[in-house]
Amino acid sequence: MRFIFAFVASALLASAPAFAADDSGFYIGAGIGDGSVKVDGIEDGLNFDGSDTAFKVLGGYKFMKYLAAELEYIDAGDAEDKWSEDFKGITEELKLTIGFSGFNASAVGILPIGEKFNVFGKLGFIMWDADFRAKYSYGSFEDSDSDSDSGTDFSWGVGAGFDFTDNLGVRIEYQAFEVEDADADLFSGSVVWMF
Repeated sequence: MRFIFAFVASALLASAPAFAADDSGFYIGAGIGDGSVKVDGIEDGLNFDGSDTAFKVLGGYKFMKYLAAELEYIDAGDAEDKWSEDFKGITEELKLTIGFSGFNASAVGILPIGEKFNVFGKLGFIMWDADFRAKYSYGSFEDSDSDSDSGTDFSWGVGAGFDFTDNLGVRIEYQAFEVEDADADLFSGSVVWMF
Protein backbone atom coordinates (compact mmCIF):
# COMPACT_ATOMS: atom_id res chain seq x y z
CA MET A 1 0.00 0.00 0.00
CA ARG A 2 2.77 2.47 0.87
CA PHE A 3 4.55 1.69 -2.41
CA ILE A 4 1.38 2.30 -4.42
CA PHE A 5 0.69 5.61 -2.67
CA ALA A 6 4.31 6.76 -3.11
CA PHE A 7 4.13 5.91 -6.82
CA VAL A 8 0.84 7.78 -7.31
CA ALA A 9 2.04 10.79 -5.31
CA SER A 10 5.28 10.97 -7.31
CA ALA A 11 3.38 10.79 -10.59
CA LEU A 12 1.03 13.56 -9.53
CA LEU A 13 3.84 15.83 -8.38
CA ALA A 14 5.84 15.22 -11.54
CA SER A 15 2.87 16.17 -13.70
CA ALA A 16 1.87 19.21 -11.63
CA PRO A 17 3.27 21.78 -14.12
CA ALA A 18 1.20 20.22 -16.89
CA PHE A 19 -1.92 20.46 -14.75
CA ALA A 20 -1.32 24.08 -13.74
CA ALA A 21 -4.33 26.23 -14.54
CA ASP A 22 -6.65 28.85 -13.08
CA ASP A 23 -8.42 26.05 -11.18
CA SER A 24 -5.26 24.92 -9.36
CA GLY A 25 -4.02 25.95 -5.92
CA PHE A 26 -3.85 25.17 -2.23
CA TYR A 27 -6.83 24.97 0.11
CA ILE A 28 -7.41 24.43 3.84
CA GLY A 29 -10.49 23.67 5.87
CA ALA A 30 -12.10 22.37 9.03
CA GLY A 31 -15.18 20.33 9.70
CA ILE A 32 -17.37 18.75 12.36
CA GLY A 33 -19.65 15.76 12.26
CA ASP A 34 -20.51 12.35 13.61
CA GLY A 35 -17.92 9.57 13.88
CA SER A 36 -18.99 5.98 14.47
CA VAL A 37 -17.28 2.65 15.08
CA LYS A 38 -18.76 -0.83 14.62
CA VAL A 39 -17.11 -4.10 15.65
CA ASP A 40 -18.76 -7.52 15.36
CA GLY A 41 -18.05 -10.22 17.93
CA ILE A 42 -16.36 -8.20 20.67
CA GLU A 43 -16.88 -10.96 23.23
CA ASP A 44 -19.34 -13.86 23.49
CA GLY A 45 -21.25 -12.61 20.45
CA LEU A 46 -21.50 -8.98 21.62
CA ASN A 47 -21.38 -6.39 18.85
CA PHE A 48 -20.02 -2.87 19.45
CA ASP A 49 -21.86 0.05 17.86
CA GLY A 50 -21.03 3.55 19.16
CA SER A 51 -20.63 7.10 17.95
CA ASP A 52 -19.43 10.51 19.12
CA THR A 53 -18.93 14.06 17.87
CA ALA A 54 -15.97 14.21 15.49
CA PHE A 55 -13.86 16.97 13.98
CA LYS A 56 -11.20 17.30 11.33
CA VAL A 57 -8.77 19.77 9.81
CA LEU A 58 -7.59 19.43 6.25
CA GLY A 59 -5.27 20.80 3.63
CA GLY A 60 -4.85 20.00 -0.02
CA TYR A 61 -3.67 21.00 -3.43
CA LYS A 62 -5.93 21.15 -6.47
CA PHE A 63 -3.93 20.27 -9.59
CA MET A 64 -6.83 21.08 -11.90
CA LYS A 65 -10.59 21.30 -11.57
CA TYR A 66 -10.88 17.50 -11.75
CA LEU A 67 -8.07 16.35 -9.46
CA ALA A 68 -6.66 17.13 -5.99
CA ALA A 69 -4.51 15.55 -3.28
CA GLU A 70 -5.60 15.99 0.34
CA LEU A 71 -4.30 15.36 3.86
CA GLU A 72 -6.63 15.39 6.89
CA TYR A 73 -6.27 14.97 10.62
CA ILE A 74 -9.42 13.26 11.88
CA ASP A 75 -10.51 12.85 15.51
CA ALA A 76 -13.62 10.69 15.66
CA GLY A 77 -14.08 11.19 19.39
CA ASP A 78 -14.79 8.41 21.90
CA ALA A 79 -17.46 6.00 20.70
CA GLU A 80 -19.14 4.16 23.57
CA ASP A 81 -21.38 1.12 23.90
CA LYS A 82 -22.53 -0.85 26.95
CA TRP A 83 -24.33 -4.04 27.82
CA SER A 84 -26.11 -4.91 31.04
CA GLU A 85 -28.02 -7.85 32.47
CA ASP A 86 -29.74 -8.57 35.77
CA PHE A 87 -28.76 -11.80 37.47
CA LYS A 88 -30.67 -12.68 40.67
CA GLY A 89 -31.23 -9.00 41.45
CA ILE A 90 -27.61 -8.01 40.78
CA THR A 91 -26.76 -5.93 37.71
CA GLU A 92 -23.85 -7.00 35.56
CA GLU A 93 -22.59 -4.27 33.19
CA LEU A 94 -19.82 -3.96 30.61
CA LYS A 95 -18.97 -0.56 29.10
CA LEU A 96 -16.50 -0.25 26.23
CA THR A 97 -15.09 2.99 24.80
CA ILE A 98 -13.08 3.24 21.56
CA GLY A 99 -11.23 6.47 20.75
CA PHE A 100 -10.24 6.76 17.09
CA SER A 101 -8.04 9.33 15.31
CA GLY A 102 -5.51 9.51 12.50
CA PHE A 103 -4.01 11.17 9.45
CA ASN A 104 -5.83 10.44 6.19
CA ALA A 105 -4.15 10.95 2.79
CA SER A 106 -6.32 10.81 -0.34
CA ALA A 107 -6.41 11.39 -4.06
CA VAL A 108 -9.62 13.33 -4.82
CA GLY A 109 -11.50 13.09 -8.11
CA ILE A 110 -13.81 16.08 -8.69
CA LEU A 111 -16.76 16.46 -11.06
CA PRO A 112 -17.86 20.11 -11.44
CA ILE A 113 -21.58 20.65 -12.01
CA GLY A 114 -22.06 24.22 -13.16
CA GLU A 115 -19.96 27.11 -11.83
CA LYS A 116 -20.52 26.65 -8.09
CA PHE A 117 -21.41 23.03 -7.36
CA ASN A 118 -19.34 19.83 -7.50
CA VAL A 119 -19.36 16.21 -6.40
CA PHE A 120 -16.23 14.28 -5.52
CA GLY A 121 -14.81 10.92 -4.52
CA LYS A 122 -11.73 10.03 -2.47
CA LEU A 123 -9.39 7.04 -2.34
CA GLY A 124 -6.48 6.79 0.06
CA PHE A 125 -5.26 5.43 3.34
CA ILE A 126 -5.45 6.38 7.00
CA MET A 127 -2.64 6.09 9.55
CA TRP A 128 -4.75 5.55 12.66
CA ASP A 129 -4.48 5.29 16.43
CA ALA A 130 -7.13 3.68 18.60
CA ASP A 131 -7.52 3.66 22.39
CA PHE A 132 -9.70 1.03 24.07
CA ARG A 133 -11.13 1.33 27.57
CA ALA A 134 -13.30 -1.29 29.23
CA LYS A 135 -15.14 -1.08 32.54
CA TYR A 136 -16.87 -4.08 34.11
CA SER A 137 -19.12 -4.07 37.14
CA TYR A 138 -21.06 -6.76 38.97
CA GLY A 139 -22.94 -5.34 41.91
CA SER A 140 -20.35 -3.53 44.01
CA PHE A 141 -17.42 -5.19 42.23
CA GLU A 142 -15.71 -3.08 39.55
CA ASP A 143 -12.76 -3.68 37.26
CA SER A 144 -11.30 -1.78 34.31
CA ASP A 145 -8.70 -2.24 31.60
CA SER A 146 -7.26 -0.25 28.70
CA ASP A 147 -5.21 -0.87 25.58
CA SER A 148 -4.17 0.88 22.37
CA ASP A 149 -3.36 -0.04 18.79
CA SER A 150 -2.30 1.65 15.56
CA GLY A 151 -1.95 0.84 11.89
CA THR A 152 -2.46 1.91 8.29
CA ASP A 153 -5.56 0.93 6.33
CA PHE A 154 -7.66 1.77 3.26
CA SER A 155 -10.04 4.74 3.23
CA TRP A 156 -12.58 6.14 0.80
CA GLY A 157 -15.20 8.87 0.69
CA VAL A 158 -17.84 10.66 -1.36
CA GLY A 159 -19.23 14.16 -1.03
CA ALA A 160 -20.51 17.36 -2.56
CA GLY A 161 -19.29 20.95 -2.37
CA PHE A 162 -20.61 24.42 -3.04
CA ASP A 163 -18.41 27.48 -3.62
CA PHE A 164 -19.85 30.79 -2.45
CA THR A 165 -16.90 32.72 -3.88
CA ASP A 166 -13.57 31.92 -5.56
CA ASN A 167 -12.09 31.53 -2.07
CA LEU A 168 -14.85 30.28 0.23
CA GLY A 169 -16.81 27.05 -0.01
CA VAL A 170 -18.62 24.41 2.03
CA ARG A 171 -18.94 20.67 1.60
CA ILE A 172 -20.59 17.62 3.10
CA GLU A 173 -19.08 14.16 2.87
CA TYR A 174 -19.20 10.58 4.00
CA GLN A 175 -15.93 8.76 4.68
CA ALA A 176 -15.28 5.12 5.56
CA PHE A 177 -12.19 3.53 7.06
CA GLU A 178 -11.55 -0.22 7.03
CA VAL A 179 -9.64 -0.54 10.30
CA GLU A 180 -8.65 -4.19 10.89
CA ASP A 181 -11.70 -5.89 12.45
CA ALA A 182 -13.68 -2.66 12.82
CA ASP A 183 -15.66 -0.42 10.48
CA ALA A 184 -15.24 3.28 11.23
CA ASP A 185 -16.97 6.08 9.35
CA LEU A 186 -17.42 9.82 9.46
CA PHE A 187 -20.24 12.03 8.21
CA SER A 188 -19.14 15.67 8.28
CA GLY A 189 -19.71 19.19 7.09
CA SER A 190 -16.70 21.43 6.41
CA VAL A 191 -15.80 25.00 5.54
CA VAL A 192 -13.00 25.29 2.96
CA TRP A 193 -10.79 28.28 2.14
CA MET A 194 -9.10 28.25 -1.29
CA PHE A 195 -5.99 30.29 -2.01
